[in-house]
Amino acid sequence: MKDYRYETESFLLRQVKKEDAPQLLRCYSDPAAVALMNDDNCIGGFLFKTLDEMERAIYFWNNDVFQYARPAVIDKRTGEAVGTLEVFGGETGVLRVDLRADYERPEVLRELYALAVERFPGDFPMGAMVTKAVPEASARRAALAELGFSGPERFREYEGYYRLSFSRMKRELGLAYCGLACCLCSENEGCKGCRQNGCAAWAECQNYGCVTERGLEGCWECPEFPCGKGMLEKPRMRAFVRFAKEHGVEGLLDRLAENERAGIVYHYPGGLTGDYDLPTEEEVLDLLERGR
Repeated sequence: MKDYRYETESFLLRQVKKEDAPQLLRCYSDPAAVALMNDDNCIGGFLFKTLDEMERAIYFWNNDVFQYARPAVIDKRTGEAVGTLEVFGGETGVLRVDLRADYERPEVLRELYALAVERFPGDFPMGAMVTKAVPEASARRAALAELGFSGPERFREYEGYYRLSFSRMKRELGLAYCGLACCLCSENEGCKGCRQNGCAAWAECQNYGCVTERGLEGCWECPEFPCGKGMLEKPRMRAFVRFAKEHGVEGLLDRLAENERAGIVYHYPGGLTGDYDLPTEEEVLDLLERGR
């Protein structure tokens, strides 16, 4: 299993190891801590009474066939493993948070949940993240509400989940003249879109000027495509325009929406690049058409 590593102000996170078992047993042998954990859809619970049980759980976490991560939460101050997180990606990604009872504090929970929201969707693409917070976990519920999670709701057949959607799709913004997906742009919260002169660079944009002067709807209507002007230097843009030329704008928007629901990310958090920023036009087209 890949060793994903993360760091916050107070914690280091790296894939759990057998050597963590004695310290983690303090967490997983405590009924009060285990009562706040999420063992939905798991075989057995997470209450481990012996070191052997803890080691067997860690072995399973490191050798399961599914693609997920189970990093140990290491307190930088003490060097102790005080719990674990678990994350799955997909259309709806799942986050589990297991902590020692003395770490079940608002400031700790906010720090770890914020890390999960910022980093996990990039490494485990997901359309939304859900995490369980039972009624007794008032600190968890408060921290999740602060970060914009909605809930509680029913997820599959289980109660008590909170959800944060990563969908940026505003279909009404459509495509820019060059093929950029304004509908999925990470700047679309306050932007009217290319066609409404929302982009700060519209006056200098080669593609904007060329298309509007010719009276076209977009580069996909141009008989000179692919010309390589402006944004069409990028493989992603050439692939998007080619797809729109062959399948129509609505066909491209449908594929982008379907891929986003499957966890394919247009823009990674905090940036303007994502899963479609591949080396060749052919690779981008393959991702559009086939998904993962």
